[in-house]
Amino acid sequence: MKIFGVFLVVSVALVYSEVCTVLEFSNVQNAVQTCNDILLENVTVPGGETLKLHLQDGTRVTFRGITKFGYALWEGPLIEINGTNITVAGEDGSIFDGQGQLYWDGQGEWGVVKPKFFTIQLHNSTMKNIYVLNTPVHCVLLTDSSNVELSNWTIDDSAGDKDVAPEKYGHNTDGFDVFNSTNIVVKDAFVYNQDDCVAVRSGNNITIENFYCHGGHGLSISAGWSNDSFFINTLTNVIIRNSQLVGGRNGIHIKTHIDAGKGLIANVTYENITFSEMENYGINIQQNYRNTNSSSHDDPDNNIPIQNLELKNIQGSVNSKAIPVYILCADEGCFDWNFFNVTVEGIKDNRCNYVPSNFTC
Repeated sequence: MKIFGVFLVVSVALVYSEVCTVLEFSNVQNAVQTCNDILLENVTVPGGETLKLHLQDGTRVTFRGITKFGYALWEGPLIEINGTNITVAGEDGSIFDGQGQLYWDGQGEWGVVKPKFFTIQLHNSTMKNIYVLNTPVHCVLLTDSSNVELSNWTIDDSAGDKDVAPEKYGHNTDGFDVFNSTNIVVKDAFVYNQDDCVAVRSGNNITIENFYCHGGHGLSISAGWSNDSFFINTLTNVIIRNSQLVGGRNGIHIKTHIDAGKGLIANVTYENITFSEMENYGINIQQNYRNTNSSSHDDPDNNIPIQNLELKNIQGSVNSKAIPVYILCADEGCFDWNFFNVTVEGIKDNRCNYVPSNFTC
């Protein structure tokens, strides 16, 4: 076994049988360039630095102990993982500590600059058994990837909840954002955060399943991230199923951005979802979403139509001030929606300007 950080390995030949153990951040790149079986053990990443894992084909990476990231006001990412036929896993008890409590100011991306955590670009690869603690802002951006499975993740930003943080709390701490990717499975995850549990943005053939979400903004679809690319603004063939949400703003949230160019959402299914204690909406589908500080109008727009949307076996409840089901479609913006066995309990009336088949609003 080669130990990086105790002595310098000078070999430049690829290593296929030995495990290369890295103990110091300064030796990571040497291991990445010369090994295809890497163990990162209790590595501390200096503030303002990225743990860059631009891996050779077929590499296996294992994390042991605490991978800790120093404090610095910058955009990140803290970790960057690229490669093909890659296996990344955390050993039992391993932790990625982003020290988000040092950054949180209740303003997320609109306050002091904070680093994003993971930027992942993989093909034919898996990442499993990952425990992430206290993300400064967004946790996972999976982008420009194909044939990837993320499984058995925990994202724990519960220390940033408003009723927990002593003064300043977390915001924009998205769990998983999936962008421009194909044939993706994200499953078996626990997410405690203060923004979208999942936000599927663009791509094709994406499955989200077996999630537990606490305190966030919902199981979300968020389309419209380009002013001129129909491709970037298109999301097709998505299944979100077998998941539970407790607390937070929304249970199910589908949003199209009114200040984006043309796009399309098509063939989306939410199935076997339960939620409780939602603060704003149980189900919120809106074609007038705009970001904070946007100067766009707030009228719904059909720039990104939503076609063939199916909700099946959705059971939930909302708080007394929340709207159970809210649907705001633009003219010629929503087509062929079917709701089956959808029940959301709340005091307020539903509000819909488009009514799906098999549902009374």
